[in-house]
Amino acid sequence: MNLIIYVSILILLINNCFAYDEEHLKTFLSEGRCNKCDLSGANFSGQYLDRVIITDSNLTGTNFDDAKFAAVIIKSSNFSNASFNNTDMPSSSIEDSIFTNGIFNNVNLISSAVVNSNFSNTSFNEAKLYGTTFKNSIFDKSVITKANFQKAILTGSSFINANLSGTFLSLSLINKSNLMSADLSNSKMRGVNFSHSNLTGANLSKSSLRRAIFFKAILNNIKYKKANFYKANFTYAVLKNIDEGNTQFATAILCKTEMSNNMVDRDCSN
Repeated sequence: MNLIIYVSILILLINNCFAYDEEHLKTFLSEGRCNKCDLSGANFSGQYLDRVIITDSNLTGTNFDDAKFAAVIIKSSNFSNASFNNTDMPSSSIEDSIFTNGIFNNVNLISSAVVNSNFSNTSFNEAKLYGTTFKNSIFDKSVITKANFQKAILTGSSFINANLSGTFLSLSLINKSNLMSADLSNSKMRGVNFSHSNLTGANLSKSSLRRAIFFKAILNNIKYKKANFYKANFTYAVLKNIDEGNTQFATAILCKTEMSNNMVDRDCSN
């Protein structure tokens, strides 16, 4: 009997963790606004929710799979453990919000603007993130494989131990960011600007980094087997575990570059 009571209480507690407020739900669906409301655990799968406004609210564990969620405005809200599989939410605005342990597989966030938000331990497999801005945001330990991040702005963001293998990042701005121990292998990163970023221990193997910019970037102990650094610019960069004579860097631009044997000024005239 004690065991049955214990299990019943446990189930009740779990349900209460994601128990949305019915009145808040009605207001949200009728008015398209959610201010200081509780919609935790609500199921919006497949619904049309374009241009809704969500501020200072609790949406933990919500389900937005296959929903139409374009041009939404989200501020200071908690979406941890929420699911956005195949969600269509381009041109959205997100600020100061939490999406930890979320799922954004095959999401469409094209041309959206995200600032000061946390996506740690989140999955973005095959996500459409073309032209998206993620400033001062956190993606630590997230899985962002085979995603399209081309022409994105990722200034001041953190990707520590994140998996970005097979991702398209060409012509993106990833300056002043932390990519320590990030997996960027097998990725397309032509012309990416990594200026002032920390890539210590990052895996760049088999990636295309043609004409990428690493101005004042830190690249100690990187993995770079079969990576393409053609005309990549390492001016004032730090590559302490790589020798000047390394053939993979023969066509790279090395100017005031700190390498394992000395400070290299080979291409300063360029």
